[in-house]
Amino acid sequence: MSDTAAAARRPPPDPQREWAATRGVLMSYAYLGSRPQAVDSTRAENTLDLRPDLRTPAGALLASPLAITMLDAATVNVESLLVLAVTQVDLDIIDCGLDVARAHLDGRVTTQMRSQIFTEAQLRDADDLSRRIGFGTANWAVLRHSPHRYCYPQPGPLDPRWQGLPPLWHAYAGRWRDETTMEIPRLPLEVGVEWLHHSPMLVVTEAVALQCAAAELGTDQLVVEHLGLTVVSPGRVGPFLAMPVYTAIEGERLGCRVELRDAGRGDRLVAAAYVRLQAYR
Repeated sequence: MSDTAAAARRPPPDPQREWAATRGVLMSYAYLGSRPQAVDSTRAENTLDLRPDLRTPAGALLASPLAITMLDAATVNVESLLVLAVTQVDLDIIDCGLDVARAHLDGRVTTQMRSQIFTEAQLRDADDLSRRIGFGTANWAVLRHSPHRYCYPQPGPLDPRWQGLPPLWHAYAGRWRDETTMEIPRLPLEVGVEWLHHSPMLVVTEAVALQCAAAELGTDQLVVEHLGLTVVSPGRVGPFLAMPVYTAIEGERLGCRVELRDAGRGDRLVAAAYVRLQAYR
């Protein structure tokens, strides 16, 4: 049976079943200390403590933790009613935040349609809200309505094993296969159940782009300016391989396209990211 035919016969996902096994286990949001709060039915806010592992070696902000925090805020408004899958994430960093201790995110649902929802967030310095850090958007595909009285399970607390602050990609189950390819060897409960969560997708693709930029520009003192991720299919089997497929350099700025593929499903493309970085001198 083809994957298309199998997908057509597969029942729609039930989030009570889909995420039940991750109660106290799923750490995609919890690892960052993310605890979003609803403002009203279409707005939510979140605050992120900007630890050293959420920065580049230059001290600049990584884009993936900010994007994950943005998506976590959005779930407060939308996942109590609908079962969603992220299809597109874009985050632009205007201020690299070398001296910013906490980021504050103001998120809102911009448009809700039958099959899609669009959300956005403004990022500011939590200790000086007049200081703007960046801006992000996300597109979500509506899979189905949530079951009656469904309550989104809160992620578990941060595991004490992670208190030593390893590299962010390590915490999200990534490891280097070679100098340019990162893999998530399998689908552990911490990063997904039936399919790979979007958080590790963002983290490992950004990590590959940073590694590529360090090699091409001759320095790991880098600033991330943009991270865009398009999710095209669920990652179901693994190992999941993230590798650079295209780079462009102008002066001390580099753009890198990274593809994430599911090697256990015939190298099917799961997601494609584009990351723009600049050397910090």
